[in-house]
Amino acid sequence: MRNRRWLVATAVTTLMLTGCAGAAPAAQVGSNPEPAHVMPDGTVMSGAEHEDHEAEHENEHGPSAAAQMICAGQVVTAVANVLGLASEVSPSSSWEKPMFTCTYEIDGQPLSLSVHDATNQAEGDEYYLALQNSTDNATTIEGTLALGMRSFSTGEGIVAFMRDGKTLLVDATALPSELGEDKTTTQSQAAYAVATAVLLCWVEHN
Repeated sequence: MRNRRWLVATAVTTLMLTGCAGAAPAAQVGSNPEPAHVMPDGTVMSGAEHEDHEAEHENEHGPSAAAQMICAGQVVTAVANVLGLASEVSPSSSWEKPMFTCTYEIDGQPLSLSVHDATNQAEGDEYYLALQNSTDNATTIEGTLALGMRSFSTGEGIVAFMRDGKTLLVDATALPSELGEDKTTTQSQAAYAVATAVLLCWVEHN
């Protein structure tokens, strides 16, 4: 129970302190008809279809903007805050379609963040299910800790969330067992807190 309260408090604090600048205002439900886009060949695509088309095009040339957020901006700041670092760490990244990976070297040990950058929900569902089934001790996160998303945790430093077909995986298993300024943060708590920071950026990016 104490661990659950800590995670809820950490999620709320992280979401408050690591907001992503430049978020677009939320759409007003029912205020406007669904947008349509005329393609070069004259066909008309709905807004949702156009977004899928853009995502597929972007994925051909590199990771999506959402995926790249794990390696920049407020997520970098959140990693430093959660781990109690004296300064921010400059991460390294790699792209092997459809996987974008960002690694933070913490005292010579990696904190790994990755996004399976699916361009549609069906592809994302298939990957997420396979990942959960192949991860040892993966347990579905339930209640408020799931933040309304499909998610799982091993309880040993690995946390995953799926949003809009994209699967975020945070792996803190290589880090010391005691983290943070007071050395009381566990690997699992750190992974969860970092994940919530990424998820806030994704929500604000929409």
